[in-house]
Amino acid sequence: MTDKPLSSISAAAAYDNAKSNKLRSYPSPKRDGDRLYPLAAPSAKPSFAMKPTDSVFTIGSCFARNVESALLDIGMTVTSNEDQLGVVGDSLGFTPNFFNKYSIHSIYNDLKWALERDTYPGDAIIYPMHKDGLYADMQLGMSKLEFGMDDIRDFRTRYLDVMARARDADVVIITLGYVETWYDTKLEIYLNTSPPQPLIKAEPNRFEFRVLSYNDILTALHDVHALLLKHRTKPLKMLVTVSPVPLLSTFRDVDVLVANTYSKSVQRAAIDEFIRDADGVDYFPSYEFVILSNPELAWARGDYRHVSPDLVARIMSNVVTQYVEGAEDTAMTTQALQASTRMLYKVEDYAGVKALHSKHPDIFASDADLLVMLGNAHTKTREIETAFGLFAQAHTLAPKKPAPLERLITLCRPMRELDQAKELMRKHAQLFPNRDTFRKNATFW
Repeated sequence: MTDKPLSSISAAAAYDNAKSNKLRSYPSPKRDGDRLYPLAAPSAKPSFAMKPTDSVFTIGSCFARNVESALLDIGMTVTSNEDQLGVVGDSLGFTPNFFNKYSIHSIYNDLKWALERDTYPGDAIIYPMHKDGLYADMQLGMSKLEFGMDDIRDFRTRYLDVMARARDADVVIITLGYVETWYDTKLEIYLNTSPPQPLIKAEPNRFEFRVLSYNDILTALHDVHALLLKHRTKPLKMLVTVSPVPLLSTFRDVDVLVANTYSKSVQRAAIDEFIRDADGVDYFPSYEFVILSNPELAWARGDYRHVSPDLVARIMSNVVTQYVEGAEDTAMTTQALQASTRMLYKVEDYAGVKALHSKHPDIFASDADLLVMLGNAHTKTREIETAFGLFAQAHTLAPKKPAPLERLITLCRPMRELDQAKELMRKHAQLFPNRDTFRKNATFW
């Protein structure tokens, strides 16, 4: 039996941790239940701070694109976001798909080739598909390329130039995706996507399917860290996350539910040992934010795989408030509060909506959309007069938005305020002449 614990401290120190750790006990319905259900709120433990002016480079699975978009929405400088990738990059319209990296080895490949260009295999990683004008680049998020080699080479140069920005970014965010990988035995490199059937038929023994182990992941994480340190002139601040997006399907001979659990668990476990030994690296619990939340709120598109944009906004708000200097006194950004309110309303947790208002009254009072959602919650619980006051407040804040005024008009019926309804209808006709359908459908007694 080996004796290599992740950490080892004295009994006295362990009891001191228990006394000082306010988040030590698992939430229950009677204590801190709202920290788990319906929207989980795990807490990171920052070891560094970010400035609002810091540049951020993101790399990893498709969830890294969610992170990238959310950071751009809150005004951060994201250097991995780039659309000047030539005709190849423009071909899909949504170029970030090219940047999806599904395993830690794919991440390492791109950074290695970008920062040490003499190691880049060049045309060797562009696989002819035995059809005129069709190639496969299995280091990309989408491998098929219907372009000539000159265009592909131009794209590849531009692409690696973007990857090289990781050297200068103030913060690097890495999102780990999956552990099911493919390996080219001829080039001795890991691939980012599965080889197409024509390539396998042409060279049956060239490609291998590999499932990464704990040690594979841990070693590769350290390799990425060492590579970045080697080429940077400024201190490295790194956030590592695990993508909550599950496998679409598995190449293993097991249930995809079991395969996915291994994939996420082994990466999550390896990260803890990695950050123990690597300076300037934190784990951020975006995976836990999603997996522990109510599934009705966690997933978008109705497919149980893609994370709700509202939940992404909530997660990134947490990153900002915990890591960005000057934001620590703000419990939640307005965007994230809107997202959280929408999600709670979706599952008819009207008490949760009201609780958010109690915690963030100033933000609610300054945002018409939040006031409308709060008013809707009070309407659902038959607190009509309170709801009416909230809609009136929202209308004052945003007189050019029809929703607050239309909510006011609708509430005139249960309040039996016919004269006020007529006055509000006249105002509605003046402000929103094109919304005559609402006025035609509005009934009172």
